Amino acid sequence: MGTKMNQTEKKKKAILEVTFQLLNDKEIKDITIDEIAANAVVSKVTLFKYFKNKNHLMNIVIVKAFEHMAEDINEIIGSELDFESTYQAITQMKLKQLEHYSPTFSENLMTQYTMSPDFFDADTIKLQMQVYEELFKKGQLEGKIAPTYSFDDFMFIMNIFIEGMKGLTADTLFKRTDLISRYFLQGFK
Repeated sequence: MGTKMNQTEKKKKAILEVTFQLLNDKEIKDITIDEIAANAVVSKVTLFKYFKNKNHLMNIVIVKAFEHMAEDINEIIGSELDFESTYQAITQMKLKQLEHYSPTFSENLMTQYTMSPDFFDADTIKLQMQVYEELFKKGQLEGKIAPTYSFDDFMFIMNIFIEGMKGLTADTLFKRTDLISRYFLQGFK
């Protein structure tokens, strides 16, 4: 016997589902709060009771779509795979995840990631840092990352990669992932 969803949860769920659907069909700039409210059958007042603004709502929906990836990434990190295989497995898993969504959703993801400074909340950032730290440790243990590099050095380079990718379209990123991975993996030797 599942617990009954209260009205608040139902309304929130409807807003998130409608927004997700719209993100698969239209560019963020073409999605309006009025449209979301009308399709979710809630008032704009109700919508703003749960979400600060359109940007906040978009961030929550996009990040939620990728939430379960964290478990898969932790599994890969904890596996017996070597450093390079671990990095490539994580990259492939992220790409496979994106294939489940429409090209429009992927573009919206990239747009939001680029334009929204608060795209990831503190918990998500902390989780990402743990993944990078585990990856770094694995790389150093195997001699793939020289002991002269610190975790800060590693993150400095990672951030250059991440910032550089923000300006790319999802399509370009998908097509060039192997090149980026190869460069990244061989650049630390």
